[in-house]
Amino acid sequence: MMANWLAKFTTPGLAFLLIAAGPADRDWASALRDDAQALHDLVKQNHPGPVNALDPGFTDCNEEALRTALDRAERISDYPGYIWAMRAYISAFDDGHVLLRSTEAAPDLAVRWPGFLTGYDDNGRQVVRTVADDGTVPIGSELVQCDDTPAAELMAENVGAFRGRWELLSQRMIHGGRLFMDVGNPFVSRPDRCVFSVDGARVTTTLQWRDISDKELADRFGATGLRFSPEIGARTFDSGTRWYSLSDFDGEPESEASKQLTALIADMRSDGDAIRSAPRIVLDLRGNGGGSSDWSKQIARIIWGDDTVESVESGSDYVEWRASAGNIAALDEYRQEYENSPDASQDVRGWLDTAVTGMQGALQKGEPLWREPSSAQSPSSDSAGTSNAAPQGPVYVLTDWTCASACLDAVDLWRSLGAIQVGQETSADTLYMDIREDPLPSGLSKVGMPMKVYRGRARGSNEPWTPVHAFAGDMRSTENIEAWIVNLLKQ
Repeated sequence: MMANWLAKFTTPGLAFLLIAAGPADRDWASALRDDAQALHDLVKQNHPGPVNALDPGFTDCNEEALRTALDRAERISDYPGYIWAMRAYISAFDDGHVLLRSTEAAPDLAVRWPGFLTGYDDNGRQVVRTVADDGTVPIGSELVQCDDTPAAELMAENVGAFRGRWELLSQRMIHGGRLFMDVGNPFVSRPDRCVFSVDGARVTTTLQWRDISDKELADRFGATGLRFSPEIGARTFDSGTRWYSLSDFDGEPESEASKQLTALIADMRSDGDAIRSAPRIVLDLRGNGGGSSDWSKQIARIIWGDDTVESVESGSDYVEWRASAGNIAALDEYRQEYENSPDASQDVRGWLDTAVTGMQGALQKGEPLWREPSSAQSPSSDSAGTSNAAPQGPVYVLTDWTCASACLDAVDLWRSLGAIQVGQETSADTLYMDIREDPLPSGLSKVGMPMKVYRGRARGSNEPWTPVHAFAGDMRSTENIEAWIVNLLKQ
């Protein structure tokens, strides 16, 4: 019944960039070997992939990634070697729900840069986005090559290989600013001489690498991707437009986002008639990296009504969960959290009871997968909308590159109900969902991995949503986007 309520896609920022060599006396090769083996075993024991007959290459991928990591362990001597070997292992799955997170025990050190950072433009070119005061490469200059390696190839080797899913526009746009950050990765070659196209002329520059402060790095990196995450809330314009900023679908019942969404949805429910009578409704998902799909279904019930929401086809034929002791323990822990939270969704509570019981039964019978019941439960009192309702004006869903996981589930549902997607192309996800997290032996990292697999999902694996109307401007400019959406009605 529930889809992807646990999965929380981490919005890409500066994670894994502020890194250092770490204690000189630590055996980093052993740390890498131990953590890589632990990652391999956790995937084998808990991920649906190894028992998914429809994904025959999954096990080979896990084995090959482990062999590569163990080989690299013979060639590292510091923390950067460890973390980038682990990141390459994670990236081998090409899955945004297979995650690596650094712990507080991980060392850190400032990044080096050459006085500028690049990012992708709307035409797929690598262009200079931000420059130091004494920089010599003008903003807007197009990167042609570095050390005889074409720009696209250099990006794929130095960034894409450690981020995965490089075929996605969202990955390239989000991570394009990382090319000229020297983070001590021993498995790539730092550029020395680069060629730029400046006003039609080719200019060769010898890079002068230097330190950059954490604050300046954050500001400079932010300028390469033009991302924005508005506060959760609602506004009504003079024109009558209803605008809902939904930048987070966190499913943790005591999280700040969960409390804000609970209050927002309660207000929407009490004002449902006026909302549906609005000349237009905008569901703003900028900055939303996922969380619980229960939020988007509650919102859909208010706008389109219970009957309509229940009548649309599900996004997939059915769902299967890997029945492992670790996954059952993870779901049972979440169940306890929901039981102890007075504001938690009754739908989610009921679903968790069903899932834990079902997976326990499958495990006892030696069945590797448990099939979630496909029949939808009736909406509970805290999520019900209106039995028969319909918005009188168009409903727009505004997306950006960060939209993944439960955010994609929202787009799946709302588009099927008639919403018009606008903004930027979304990110994408595989058919594996709903992550659990485990610490690794070194204490330096934690890994997250999916517990379930979609069967017959309409949207394919790692397939993004493309907007009906694309916005080519700065996604941080809410004022410009508002005017643009209002003008869409005039076209």
